[in-house]
Amino acid sequence: MKSLFYTILIIGGVFLGYDYFVAPPGTKIVFKSLNPPKQPKTVAATTVVDPVPVEPDAVPMPVPEAAKPVVTEEVKPVMPSEAAKPPASASNEPLFEPIEALTGNWLKIPASAFSEPREVKLLQDAMFKMSVGASKIAAGATVFAVAASNGLLTLAPTKTSPARAEVPIDGTDLKARLNDVYEKWKVLRAAELKAAAARRQMAAAQGAGAVPSSSEADASGKPVRGSDGGYPLLIASMRRGQVTEITPENIIGWQEPQPATIQGKNGWAVKLNFNAKTIFGPQPVEAQALVLDGKVMGWYFLGSGEEVP
Repeated sequence: MKSLFYTILIIGGVFLGYDYFVAPPGTKIVFKSLNPPKQPKTVAATTVVDPVPVEPDAVPMPVPEAAKPVVTEEVKPVMPSEAAKPPASASNEPLFEPIEALTGNWLKIPASAFSEPREVKLLQDAMFKMSVGASKIAAGATVFAVAASNGLLTLAPTKTSPARAEVPIDGTDLKARLNDVYEKWKVLRAAELKAAAARRQMAAAQGAGAVPSSSEADASGKPVRGSDGGYPLLIASMRRGQVTEITPENIIGWQEPQPATIQGKNGWAVKLNFNAKTIFGPQPVEAQALVLDGKVMGWYFLGSGEEVP
């Protein structure tokens, strides 16, 4: 009996030691105080939404967006009298283009610039060739420019010499000389334009009530061509000072009057060619006179639409 008792005592001691020291928390049987308190179970609440049946007819159909009207601007032909003019400066002085624009950046100097041999100073040596030989003229000498093309000057040693040499424009002082001429020309030109504007205002006041004769315009207001090929109505406008840049003497040729809309009315446009004043001398230019009800409304350059002084 004693051996059985000791056996039970040993087994009980071993069990108690296991339960106290080895059994993981939460599984202890005898030493339940060592187990952690039980946590309440948390169940995530889920909301179940019963689907609402939708009748097929109740589904809204997409409504197509109404087409937006296309707005188109009316393209109105611009007559010369309605063309935009270059802005005037604050001092009301006429605006002049830089000389580089007039000469195509010195690559297209008008031939009229050399209608007379133009004196220049050599900035480099030049070899002048003749039928019997050649001769070099050193830098610093005065020679004469007789032509220009693509940045090259054709030179002669004197106004009448047949000898010729070609040098770059920068091989002479031509640019400086033409710039000086241009600055002086602009001063004179500005004074001419101011005087012309004053004469036009006076002519407009004097001719406001003038009635054209049958020899100047027909019943439709169309200018009548005179026996000399010109138009007496337009010649009279020139003589009154309505235009001063165009004169009977510098007109190269007239064209036939063509129907034109002027100030919303049916009128006439008469084109002509004339020699205009430029820094390089007279240059052929095309212009037109606008005639309404037998009266000259104005003179305008073709292309730019600017008023002819």
